[in-house]
Amino acid sequence: MSVKITPLSPWEHYRVGELPRIQIENDHLRLEVLALGGIVRKLELKRPDGRWQNLVLGCDSAGDYLSQKACLGSVVGRWANRIANGRCLVDGYELELDANLYPHHLHGGLAGFHHKVFALTPIDDGIKLSLSSAHGEAGFPGNLQLEVFYRLKGSQWLVTMNAEVDRPCPVNLTQHSYFNLGGPITGYQLHSNAPYIVMTDKEGIPVTLEETSRNPLDLNPNPSIGELMDQPLEALRQVGGLDHCYLWPDDDAQLKTRAQLLSPASGIKLTLLSDQPGLQLYTGNHLGGTPAYDGKCYKHHQGMALEPGLWPDAPNQPGHTKGILRPGETYQHHTVYQFDNV
Repeated sequence: MSVKITPLSPWEHYRVGELPRIQIENDHLRLEVLALGGIVRKLELKRPDGRWQNLVLGCDSAGDYLSQKACLGSVVGRWANRIANGRCLVDGYELELDANLYPHHLHGGLAGFHHKVFALTPIDDGIKLSLSSAHGEAGFPGNLQLEVFYRLKGSQWLVTMNAEVDRPCPVNLTQHSYFNLGGPITGYQLHSNAPYIVMTDKEGIPVTLEETSRNPLDLNPNPSIGELMDQPLEALRQVGGLDHCYLWPDDDAQLKTRAQLLSPASGIKLTLLSDQPGLQLYTGNHLGGTPAYDGKCYKHHQGMALEPGLWPDAPNQPGHTKGILRPGETYQHHTVYQFDNV
């Protein structure tokens, strides 16, 4: 199926200069992509009546994106999620990272990829986004070269991320779009067969690893988000909703279904497939006041992020999956977002 690629009028901002925009489209999906942060500003699904419905949260200007802290629609790195106290060991050397969520590191810090300008290159079925990250940015060692591919295949949005470094460095990337499939997200049904869930303290740092079948936040019964959030649980109260990482023990780098999100109000279903062992599910607990389209602001819980990757604070946690990328290796990350009208 052919993909149409259309350059849009670029944006500008005094901090980052000219910002190209590209639209990619096929018969089912349409994406607007910004050079800033690799942001997907709009992701539209063609409905059975022929109209296009946008399914992601976004802003109207580069200034809005640079001022907000929600990482709307962006590529997140070098480390998605948290690193406790902004410190971790790599080959016996302690890194001191940007503690932008004091005292912890979050989503690449103030010099994270969500504020970087990517080079956009059209390809046959989408676009390639390229970025160089210099040694020392946010405290991370080594120079990092990153390529991200956004492709369309039928009603699937395919995301591939490849990275290389010239010094050992923690690397854990994700795509951070917030989805709103139509109607309040509390009415959405959320399903996942993840066997484990990471329970954290109030600052999002792992405390225990639990079997989901024995946890009230088990998603296998296909609960609504409202049913989940209405439970009188300290794990929900302390973070304002769902902000938890679900884990699979398989580590074979194969694409597998990780979650399904359905809006009964709109009849739109999102199926997420990933080769990553973890999936952070976040119900937009701190979206209130974030710039939105048409000069408006979002409210809490107006969108939901599904973030494939490693578990929070992996470099400091027990287990073999530390997320340290070394020279000569290639970090690879594949995610498929499948959209269906049901």
